[in-house]
Amino acid sequence: MSTVFEALRLARRGIPVFPCKNLPHDPDKDKTPLTNNGFKDASADIAQIEEWWRRHPDALIGAPTGPKFVVLDLDFTKHPEALDYYAKANLPLTRTHVTRSGGKHLLFRPNDKFGCSTSKLWRGVDTRGKGGYIIWWPAEGMEVLHGNAFEEVPEWLIKQLNPPRPEPNPYEIKKRFFKPGAGARFAERALSTIASAKDGTRNQTLFDETKKLRWCVEQGILDQHSAFDAAVAASVSAGYPRSRAISTVNSVFSRLRK
Repeated sequence: MSTVFEALRLARRGIPVFPCKNLPHDPDKDKTPLTNNGFKDASADIAQIEEWWRRHPDALIGAPTGPKFVVLDLDFTKHPEALDYYAKANLPLTRTHVTRSGGKHLLFRPNDKFGCSTSKLWRGVDTRGKGGYIIWWPAEGMEVLHGNAFEEVPEWLIKQLNPPRPEPNPYEIKKRFFKPGAGARFAERALSTIASAKDGTRNQTLFDETKKLRWCVEQGILDQHSAFDAAVAASVSAGYPRSRAISTVNSVFSRLRK
């Protein structure tokens, strides 16, 4: 089957596609998108697809992951240990594409908790969810296994990808930086609030509570270096990116009264 016909067939099923380079002898460029914005340009528009493949008749078909399916990507060639994982994982039988390199793409129903990762589950075992894409290898004549199956991602797999974050321990953070005494309990409460902040509120919480730590510094209760480091450590323990935490804390302490 011609690649463009397969691309159009997928589009008619509501699966957006885009062209990718077909350069098996150039691994650095092979499978990279031929569109300006990569998978973000994926389309189910028939005219657009026909135009793409007129310009790139030998292109591979790229398909974004996330909205229509998510993929467990096993690379047996570069990472033989992935075969051991596959043999022992007891994965459900779901639609599976054999890849050109001899690996496998296991397709599952969409799941927002199934994101993109590299060797997080096991060496050579990647995941492709929202923000990723795969090559649709059946269009290149590769074998499809369990073609009529389309299963949910196992719950145990979701848990492995999203392990619970350890509960923050503000006391331990405090103990690393502050000596017991006046102001320590006040600072500890501020750190506890920072360390337990929820996603979407972390930056504002960090800003507000760091002002309390700044007050402690201004009163001579804490030294600036310890207060700064403690605020950053508490925020990072809550899951906030370290670079952003440093920027926010710095903005508060830049207004410190000398």
